[in-house]
Amino acid sequence: MKKNYIYLMVLIIILCSAPLRAQDDQQLEKEIEELLAGAKSSEEIKRPAPSSTGRYFQSLNPDISVIVDTFYQRDDSKEGIAHIFEETEGFGHSCTAGHHHGPDEGFNMNHLELYFSANADPYFKGWGVAAVTEEGAEMEEAVIQTTALPHGLQLKFGKFFSDFGRINPQHAHSWDFSDQPLIYRLTLGTHGLNDKGIQASWLMPTDFYLLAGLEAFQGNNEVMFNHIGGDHLSDKSGPRIFVGWLKLAPNLANVNHAIQFGTFFSRGVHQEEHDGNTDGTYDHWLTGHSKFGGFDFVYKFDDLRAYGVGDITVQGEYFQRRKDLTVENHDLNTALIGRDKIEKQDGYYLQTTYGFLPRWRVGVRWDRIGMINDIDLPPGTSSSPDGSDQLALMVDWTLSEFSRLRFQYTDGDYETEEGKEDVSRIFLQLQISLGTHGAHKF
Repeated sequence: MKKNYIYLMVLIIILCSAPLRAQDDQQLEKEIEELLAGAKSSEEIKRPAPSSTGRYFQSLNPDISVIVDTFYQRDDSKEGIAHIFEETEGFGHSCTAGHHHGPDEGFNMNHLELYFSANADPYFKGWGVAAVTEEGAEMEEAVIQTTALPHGLQLKFGKFFSDFGRINPQHAHSWDFSDQPLIYRLTLGTHGLNDKGIQASWLMPTDFYLLAGLEAFQGNNEVMFNHIGGDHLSDKSGPRIFVGWLKLAPNLANVNHAIQFGTFFSRGVHQEEHDGNTDGTYDHWLTGHSKFGGFDFVYKFDDLRAYGVGDITVQGEYFQRRKDLTVENHDLNTALIGRDKIEKQDGYYLQTTYGFLPRWRVGVRWDRIGMINDIDLPPGTSSSPDGSDQLALMVDWTLSEFSRLRFQYTDGDYETEEGKEDVSRIFLQLQISLGTHGAHKF
């Protein structure tokens, strides 16, 4: 009771220390009456809950950022690097919807990335990413994520990047190199596995970091998982892609070192349409399933010197994919209807970066695809073409936390339908970030 009267006296002194208007006097009398009434029934006077208007304006304070990513690119191939990738043995001619051509010779823009994020309330947060190009805008991510589920559980809804592996969850401006590793570019396309769906993850109650996740997506990947449907192919209702992954990070005695391992598996619907006589009209259609699995790792050494001097990162990923398809319709050869087409390929990359001066890094990446490269065609024939590889060297200068300049040289030896192609490429890339952007993952 004494505490309540002390609060009352303090309030009276504060209010009386300033000039009061008539309505202020009335408001003061009302507040004194409410305080006295509350003091009789409670030992504490509760603070009023914030108004709905106050909560509304608090929620309209998102983090907003803009990423501008521009680069100059040149290669010495005859028909361009996009043609090389389309003709790569075992990986080209997937003939699904949504292909993106490669970069032009000369000046290019990856895209203008607009990023918005905020906590909606104690239970949810959200973010959205719009990728703006010269052709228009595309919704890259639109996510609702829970923040208050018990026992290490978390749900994610909307359109987002699958969290498997190392490269796939990252936006292009977060890559350590100017382009994707070959296994990503040729297996999942320029956007990776990015789709509408739901994710459930569980941070297990262990003494070390152990995170498991399950994802279900609608199924609209540009290369490996695709649904065409229509008059010639059966319609498949979504979700059409399922992904599972596990990430483990043991506790290391030395705080300068950190390492994380991961494994993943995915299976989904895949459909293709082809033009067998190259007259410009699709004439046979295949349907079935694709799946891939593999593992990844990353090791980081923090030298504890300023601006990344002495810091080392080593990471790598291995994929193995398989497509099991059946000819559903064929206008040119009906005898092939019901026959199977099976493709099996694999690949990996291994990369490292090193901070050799304040804000300066050097990096090297080795890519290899097609150690397994088996193709069984519907007529009963098969082939096992050679694989392809490339070596990338880069140096970048992070002028500040908001800008980065990078030079990269890549030399590749690609096995194509027209024979071996040795192609060299150079990149000169400039990125800037405007505004507040969320922290990147480990």
